[in-house]
Order: sequence, then structure tokens, then C-alpha cells
Amino acid sequence: MLGAVAMRLATACVPWVLAGSAARALEGATRRPRDLDIEVSLADAERAGSALGCEMTAASGGGWSSLRATRVLAGVEIDLCAGITVAGPEWRLEPDDATVVAWARTVRVAGHRIVLAPSEETLARAIVAADWARLEKLAAGGGPAPRPDYVARRLAAAKAVR
Repeated sequence: MLGAVAMRLATACVPWVLAGSAARALEGATRRPRDLDIEVSLADAERAGSALGCEMTAASGGGWSSLRATRVLAGVEIDLCAGITVAGPEWRLEPDDATVVAWARTVRVAGHRIVLAPSEETLARAIVAADWARLEKLAAGGGPAPRPDYVARRLAAAKAVR
């Protein structure tokens, strides 16, 4: 299914990254993914939604906000997001697509180049959100060790909530 998603987004000329447990599994994490978390820029959200046959709408909850759409393709849930912003009790973290792509790792799956969002982005978001359950799940999942420079860079970009 990942190959089919990659082909649809490539045909629509939409840059994207694979995030979440599917990306971590491709990096060696032990947790079995239940869906495909696809992240795109706000500028590409509408085209990505069209390419995957879904409509992006504003979503928010628990301090997280984004444009989001979900769809099941061939029995696999696709969670498409753009512009993820996290507001925790003390800090707010805006999206930074350029940093995500600059620090991304790539793999080949079914002949497609898959760009993996840095696992550290999820870590930085969880820290800002003060989401201890998510942090615990990340720590238990395995995969590559976090790169401190990425986390420090993203946390330095967080703005105080007033």
C-alpha cells in the first residue's frame, strides 16, 4: 500500500514524508504500524488530498491542530496531515517543513523513494505537548537513537504560550 500512496503523490507532484509508526518500523522499531501517517506542507495539502481521494479539513484537539484527512485504501488507514502545530501548557511549536526534510532519512520500498520524517520531530512535539504517554511509547518503540541536535533545534524554535 505504501508504494501505491507514493505513486499517487508522485503523480500529483506532492512532496511528502512518512511519519509515525510506519516510518519508525522502516528504521527498525519493533512496534507494528496500524496506519500510514503522511505529512505534507500546507501549500500541498489540497493536491495531496485530491491525489489520495480525500478532503482536508481543519482538525484540533489536545493542543494539536492541523489540516487532516483520513481514508482507508486497500484495507490500510491513511492519515494525511498538513501544518501540524502543537500547543502545550508552556510552549507552542509551529511546523517547519524545511527542517523536517533536511533531517529526513530515505529508504526504498517497492521501487519508490520514501522520505521518513525524523523521529525526533515526534519527540519534540510530545515534549512541547507535555504528552508523557506519547513519550513513553516512543521510548519503548525502538528504532534509531534520537539526534540531540535536531531536538534542541526544534525546541529552541518553540515559542512561549502566554
